[in-house]
Amino acid sequence: MKRVTALGVPLAIVLAVVMSGSALAAATHDVSIANFAFNPDSTKAKLGDTVRWTNMDGFTHTSTSDGVNDGSGFTGIGLWASGSIAHNASFSFEFTFAGTFPYHCSIHPTLMHGTVKVPMKAKPTSGPTGTTFTITWASAAPTGTLVFDVQRMDPGGTFKAWQTGVTTMSAKFKPAASGTYAFRALLRDSSSGAKSKYSPVVKITVS
Repeated sequence: MKRVTALGVPLAIVLAVVMSGSALAAATHDVSIANFAFNPDSTKAKLGDTVRWTNMDGFTHTSTSDGVNDGSGFTGIGLWASGSIAHNASFSFEFTFAGTFPYHCSIHPTLMHGTVKVPMKAKPTSGPTGTTFTITWASAAPTGTLVFDVQRMDPGGTFKAWQTGVTTMSAKFKPAASGTYAFRALLRDSSSGAKSKYSPVVKITVS
């Protein structure tokens, strides 16, 4: 019988834990297409998560990001287009950026609409004055002409530009005063001007 060395056992365990952690880091959110509707019609996904659309109808449908040039007339950044999804077939898309992303079926654009909402992350979410917070709006760098616009709202204020036209995925923030701060982001094509809607708001509390 082949012996497993003391060195080999911990290494195997470490690899298993790392692989398990990676698998748990991202999730897949299922959207069914049935009776000429997306169900659910609003999906909340974390950065790096995947949304999978499965067609349960007897008719062909699509999942098409608003802004794709398909004749629908919807404005948006146009990130994905599934093409025809047959009965029992699926299409998946990974969301590596914060924002709110409306979509539709390009075959039945007046009937079928949905939205994927991807919030930002803040770490930590609370702390005393002088704490350095990391605000993250992407899990992967943007490609081509895509950039991020990030807004911040200070305590008692309104949303104002904080990071504009950036390709970085996060930034540090060290507040000088206590209170609740809020952040939101969108994805924009710096060439065409097309953009998503703002992400759900993430807040930090400073004591």
